Amino acid sequence: MLNLIKNFNIKFYSKWLLFVITLVSCDSNFLKVPESEIKAASKWSSNDQPPSFPECEDLKIEDQLTCFRDKIETEMSNFLDNKVFPLDSTEYKLTLKIDITGSFSLDNLSPQNILDNKSFLIIQEAVEQLPNALPAIKTNIGEFVEVKISIPFKLNYE
Repeated sequence: MLNLIKNFNIKFYSKWLLFVITLVSCDSNFLKVPESEIKAASKWSSNDQPPSFPECEDLKIEDQLTCFRDKIETEMSNFLDNKVFPLDSTEYKLTLKIDITGSFSLDNLSPQNILDNKSFLIIQEAVEQLPNALPAIKTNIGEFVEVKISIPFKLNYE
């Protein structure tokens, strides 16, 4: 009987030890996706859905972008219509960020050194008052994504 208990304990501990060694020695690197594959999958493709507004949804993808930009231009013009700016004929480039909820924020304005701080803040406020858009969708993962869009912009107060 004592011999049977010793054999059982040895078998039990040897199986347990084998399990622990196998678990510890497994390399989890086979689960990692290479950085190059992540970057390739993250690049914008023609299959991805750009941000849009509800009234632009029924259009072709190419026309949706035009509709989207026109809506931004109209909304900003309406906001800036009664604002006073110094004489300026410079063409600016607004880089707008649209987050995963469709909210707009001003990411960059160039050239920025021409505008005074008050004018910059007014433009920033004009961007922030834009209505929420339908966010962009990265179709290969089916997720909303944050995107940036650059649009030319003139104050036209000459």
